[in-house]
Amino acid sequence: MVQISIQTMSDVICVQLSGELDVVATSNQADELQEVLNLADKALLIDCSGLEYISSVGLRFFMKLKKESQAKGGSIRIAHLNESVAEIFSMSGFQNIFEIEK
Repeated sequence: MVQISIQTMSDVICVQLSGELDVVATSNQADELQEVLNLADKALLIDCSGLEYISSVGLRFFMKLKKESQAKGGSIRIAHLNESVAEIFSMSGFQNIFEIEK
């Protein structure tokens, strides 16, 4: 299950993800994930330092967030991917779609 924490900083909203972003998490935390999608018009920093696993459903959430952000004039940066999640982003081509910070 994924835990989601949202903090507003001076000019960016930090969304911290921890745990597993998979089909169970997306159904159990649908309201929290929708809250993140509702912020797509802002500058978002997605902190994945606690994200242990992401499935194709989790990748679909990131893609939906990207599309919402582009449509609403927001921006997304992703930070602190661990090795296994970074590998999934790389294999799926997401490292070319998102701005990823170490």
